[in-house]
Amino acid sequence: MDYAELKGWQGAIGSVLGFIALIFGALFNFHLNRRRDKRLRNEEIVAIASALYGEIVMLRRSVARMANAVGTRYIRRGLFGDGVFDKHFIEQFVLPRPKLYPALASKVGMLPSQLALEVVLFYSRVEEAETWLPRLQESEERPYSYGVNYVLDPAINAVNGVTPALRIIENMAGLIEAEPPDIKKALDAQEMEDMQNVEL
Repeated sequence: MDYAELKGWQGAIGSVLGFIALIFGALFNFHLNRRRDKRLRNEEIVAIASALYGEIVMLRRSVARMANAVGTRYIRRGLFGDGVFDKHFIEQFVLPRPKLYPALASKVGMLPSQLALEVVLFYSRVEEAETWLPRLQESEERPYSYGVNYVLDPAINAVNGVTPALRIIENMAGLIEAEPPDIKKALDAQEMEDMQNVEL
């Protein structure tokens, strides 16, 4: 093998080694980009979850307050007492409109599937309780009345059902565990209503 032939081989070997180094560099860069993207995605998920957490905690308190008020009024006056649920009572318990959930609805799917499901269920139950609350008021145009459990069931499920989601977010974001609101009056009224329905 003469010097010219060896020189030709050196160029080919150098080209192959350069190509391998280029491929390795591109793969390593791709790996670093993927790690960065994953970190940024995780940070965005925690930010979305934390924002929803604050709104859920505040809305949960309002729902618990409404449910307890419905329960207290029902226990004290009975469902068919005079003006048990009048328009003034209904007006006192208008729930605050969620602002963050509608704004972040398109990003809720980024959350872990179980967490996303529980968040959606919470807002759905709150909306259901809010929809039924005005219907507790008697109407001359309607020959029948709705039972308090139309409001209490979704309200209680909203307050209690979202607890696992809150624990997940607290672990993700390093937050202090939120104290669950007291809904004893709502639970007592729900039990009373269930017992009356069984007797009927």
